[in-house]
Amino acid sequence: MRAYDPWKRRWLDVEIDLPEPSEGLVACPTFFDMHTHVRLNGQEDYDSLERAAIAGGFGAVLIQPNTKPELANMNVLNMHFQLAKDKIVDFYWSVSLFGEVEPDGERTLCYSNDGIEYDTVKILNAFKGKKPHLVLDHSQVHELGGLFYEGTPIEAAKRPIFNEAISIFRNVMLGLEHGFDRFHIQHVSTKLSIETILHLRNYAKVSCEVTPHHLFFTMNDVKNTNFKINPPLGTEQDREALLEAVEKDLVDVFATDHAPHPEKPNDFEKAPFGTSGIEVAFSAFYTVTNRLETTIEKLTVSPRKILGIEGSFDLDNVIVIDPNVQWRVDAKKLHSKGKNCVFDGIKLKGRVVGVKRSGRWVYWDGEFLFDEE
Repeated sequence: MRAYDPWKRRWLDVEIDLPEPSEGLVACPTFFDMHTHVRLNGQEDYDSLERAAIAGGFGAVLIQPNTKPELANMNVLNMHFQLAKDKIVDFYWSVSLFGEVEPDGERTLCYSNDGIEYDTVKILNAFKGKKPHLVLDHSQVHELGGLFYEGTPIEAAKRPIFNEAISIFRNVMLGLEHGFDRFHIQHVSTKLSIETILHLRNYAKVSCEVTPHHLFFTMNDVKNTNFKINPPLGTEQDREALLEAVEKDLVDVFATDHAPHPEKPNDFEKAPFGTSGIEVAFSAFYTVTNRLETTIEKLTVSPRKILGIEGSFDLDNVIVIDPNVQWRVDAKKLHSKGKNCVFDGIKLKGRVVGVKRSGRWVYWDGEFLFDEE
């Protein structure tokens, strides 16, 4: 069958024994998501996240630090290490930029401020007191508040659409002054943010990611609280600018920002931020870009390179994709405990059919094969 090697950027003919023979399938390495949330406390745990990740084709994920309690000290981290032990998915963690621990480069790979409120003084003091390392930056001027960007046609608190770009510039410059020179800007949502990142690349190593929902939707698509996402959805001009940045290879990574919640209240003020997306991410990225090789590269090689994880095409760790199938998302059928998916009811192209880990098939056509062992 045909397989795409994203490290060498070429198609191969390979022999893979499939659980069920089928025509038109292609293989590639398992995906890596460098922006995943786990909840615990009765919500998304490592068991349900493992299944959701596998169904989405992800063999590895990086957990963000805004758990309860935060990933800010070794006691909490050790609890997470134990909960994720012996999973089929490889779990890695980012540690709070405002916590007590530094990344070890093995299980904890970087700092992150994602999901944690901060102001200018707090982040400045964090840079002053920490040993420089890669920082994943959720860029937001939290002091300005607001649930959506100005111009979103719903009744809710708004923030300036330049909020994100201002924070990107502020945070990178403050970090540079204190020895930090590697930054990864998370879930970029606006045209000005892309332009700001391009400027900052003259001064530091600045990579960035986009999510499927920011490429797919705009502020005019907000119709229920599942669309309450942070950062908010931008304008059509912003969406087009993000897609253009992908086409020009200015965006490094495709990331899910999988933020599961069992059910959101209908009140925009009370509903939590986030959308459940790890199971639909590949299909959404491929549908909106119509670029299979690019989608695979930005879900496999790029995140691993940024995080310092070596990789290569390995027939014992592959996913099998049907690039031609079309299907409609039904959030109620997601394996994640998070049913808050903005793609609910949306028709997408391409789907993960099978996942092979460490030489054994663990998922095929909607069934988890490790349940049979």
